[in-house]
Amino acid sequence: MIINLKTDKKPKTKATTLLLLKGTEISGKGRGKWIFVTHDILPDLGEQIIESLKQAGTQRLSLQTTMMDTNDNNSPITFKHEPPLLHIAASSLAAGKKLLHFVKSTCAMRESGLVVTDQRVTVEIRTTGTLLCLPLMVQSDTSLQPNEVYLMALADMANKRMEQNGVLLEKLFYTIQNELFDTSSNNHSVEEGEAEFHVSFEPLPSLNSWKCASVAISSKSQGGETSDDVEILAFGGQGVGPIIDECSNTTTKAPSCRRWDAIFRLSRENGAWAKSWKRLSIATEEHSETVTLQTSAGSFEVNRKTLLGTREGHTACVLPSISSSSSKDDGVAIFGGRTGGPTSPSNDLFLFKLQDDDKGVIGTPVDVRGSPPVPRFGHSMNALASMQSDDIIIPLAVVSGGYSGKAALSCIHILSRSLDSDTGKTYFLWEHIADMPHPRCYHSATVLQINQGEDELFVFGGMSEPDDPFSSIEKFVYKLPIQRECSVPSKEIIISEEFNIPESIGAAACSFYMLPDKTGMMLLSGGVQNGDSGCASNDEAPLHIIKWKVNSNGATLRPERARYSVTGCKGELDLGSLVHHNMLNLQCSRGSISAAFVGGGVPSFSFGQSFARSFAVSITSASAINNREGKTSKTNTARQGSQTTVGPKSKQTQNNRNVTDVVYVAPKDAKSARLELEKLGYFDSRYKLVKVEVDENEGDKKIVIGLPITQHCSSLSLSEGKEGLSQRLQSLVIGWGEEMAPFSSSQMSKMANKAS
Repeated sequence: MIINLKTDKKPKTKATTLLLLKGTEISGKGRGKWIFVTHDILPDLGEQIIESLKQAGTQRLSLQTTMMDTNDNNSPITFKHEPPLLHIAASSLAAGKKLLHFVKSTCAMRESGLVVTDQRVTVEIRTTGTLLCLPLMVQSDTSLQPNEVYLMALADMANKRMEQNGVLLEKLFYTIQNELFDTSSNNHSVEEGEAEFHVSFEPLPSLNSWKCASVAISSKSQGGETSDDVEILAFGGQGVGPIIDECSNTTTKAPSCRRWDAIFRLSRENGAWAKSWKRLSIATEEHSETVTLQTSAGSFEVNRKTLLGTREGHTACVLPSISSSSSKDDGVAIFGGRTGGPTSPSNDLFLFKLQDDDKGVIGTPVDVRGSPPVPRFGHSMNALASMQSDDIIIPLAVVSGGYSGKAALSCIHILSRSLDSDTGKTYFLWEHIADMPHPRCYHSATVLQINQGEDELFVFGGMSEPDDPFSSIEKFVYKLPIQRECSVPSKEIIISEEFNIPESIGAAACSFYMLPDKTGMMLLSGGVQNGDSGCASNDEAPLHIIKWKVNSNGATLRPERARYSVTGCKGELDLGSLVHHNMLNLQCSRGSISAAFVGGGVPSFSFGQSFARSFAVSITSASAINNREGKTSKTNTARQGSQTTVGPKSKQTQNNRNVTDVVYVAPKDAKSARLELEKLGYFDSRYKLVKVEVDENEGDKKIVIGLPITQHCSSLSLSEGKEGLSQRLQSLVIGWGEEMAPFSSSQMSKMANKAS
């Protein structure tokens, strides 16, 4: 079940007070016309009803007099007060049953039911508890039967029942909100127990497209180390597309939902994300159809005559590096997808290379050998770990599952780079290496190198019959070890139930390797969940973090689902419609990792498309943050030569205040610093700014302003000092510390609402 829940909007009543004059003309679902309609509670409802009835009687009398109408025009006028009526499309029969249970048991709307067809499951929510329906008469002399006293009492009853409709709808709204959604957005523990990680979200410009293929390319400095600059590329997809900045003062947006053949780019430079996406152009300067692309995975000849075309359900990955190279040499492989209807899957393989900020080269490789996968869409494609090797055959990526247009697939293929011994040229090689125990499509997958020299493919969720809304979602996690020494692994697939995560379709996954304690990390986000529960309840997390640790002997420990808390978000944290999206690995540093949610959404047969918002996600180890408490005094001492510092205070809450991490700035710089912190998503809006008096030399006092910051910003100050901030902030910040800060007005309101 997919419902876009906006907690700041109350449900609008569809109940209506109506007067229907029968037998005059055909309108709506039956004979007659409406002579009075209102959707509101009216203080003068009785007077308006009486006036409408008299006008109707006058019209009847006029017809009889002027047109010599001999028909019976004394047919009754029907007074109707309608109860609420809602239709909600559910993702599965189990989801529909769950919602129906809430509606009947909690809201007492017992006339509700399910409408099940081959195409969809619809929950019809209705009740007759507030229904009023009775006949009224207008005599030939326009006198009313019943009389006006009765009609005034009837109007009062209709107004009261309209109020009851509002109470019913509000109760239904909060039942759905509390039972199916987790609506808290800041500083809440997703899982019980002490948090091991702290997660913060930063909104990105929305892609407004689902089933696209996206990759993230990290820029590299001259020394070969990864910098903070990132390029996100999105290929094709279905949707209205992003708001595009065409280097002008205006922005444009695609008017309707369609399948795209474009390549979009979103950049992060010096820690700041671009405000909008840009559309890349394809380089066409050279006249030759065939061109050699130099990539970090090798040199490949491609035919530029075949372009991407309109495509959805395809996948892409950045090919791993087999030599030290700059990010400009990163090659992107794009595979499969649907170019038309369900019967037009493809097994096209494309190679893309970013030339500069606004152009790229794309084409189909000229030399592709082996046994290619059958045409498919709804599959996964994951890059294997980078390695420097002189081997003839080097595995680059793995493709698993998908839908052929007729059935879900279970096959797993490896795409390798190989060297022709006769010509000395490189080419792509497809090899079928294994089959999953069960076919699946619209699953999520990621690759993690837990042991040196061995990649492991993890496949989560998915479904076996995409055309059947009642087909079960796979519950098991498949784990396939891929030995790098040989091109075709022989180890069998392991079915694992250790992960304790809900099965889902349309989810996304990515993996990291967090230093310094060699913790393997996998993130799993979004998707539509199924099973006995029907759909996600409010105890399900929007993000699942799975971790491995390697002990001192090098042995891999059992995977664990990590506990975490969401510590901040710039703006509203809206994770609705997070289906058929991409999750990209952005960066991994000491004690923290970052990823991005890009694209995603769902169609609706009644309400139009709904697109997921894009976010940059920062995940920081709680141990790195907790170390700050023990190191604050030492850090403060080390900074005293050039920065103002304030000693730590004990963690406590009193008088609507709470101890929080802050950065100190001069009073004249407070506004500029706050704007910069908000821009980077580092400002903690739960608290107000605090004025602090500090000691200077010779007993003088100095006033500074403490600005509350997020846990992620605080961890940056611990591990990297000022260098972890933007250049603008570096020039404004004079120190770090902890202060007892008052809660903001919005936070106080949230706390009051929660308490009530």
